[in-house]
Amino acid sequence: MITIPDHNIAIYHAGDTNVFSDMKLIDELYKPNIALLPIGDCLGMGPREAAYAVKNFLPTPEKIIPMHFNSFPVLTGTPEEFEHQCKFMGVTGK
Repeated sequence: MITIPDHNIAIYHAGDTNVFSDMKLIDELYKPNIALLPIGDCLGMGPREAAYAVKNFLPTPEKIIPMHFNSFPVLTGTPEEFEHQCKFMGVTGK
């Protein structure tokens, strides 16, 4: 978590993790308004898992920033696939 209280900013950086249910605790305790989630699909979450995390564990962030994709050939997840998965799961407006 990165917080900037004077500007009411709370950023959750998920690093190279996969989806895990304690993300809900992070959401409840810190109320992040921005979340950075990996979508590369090899060393962390893929687009499907990231969309699942947003829908089920991270409802608070107003902005979701996909990261850790397309920097190595093994990272096959794409922002387009993440967007598709979000729409498929009913996550909109982030």
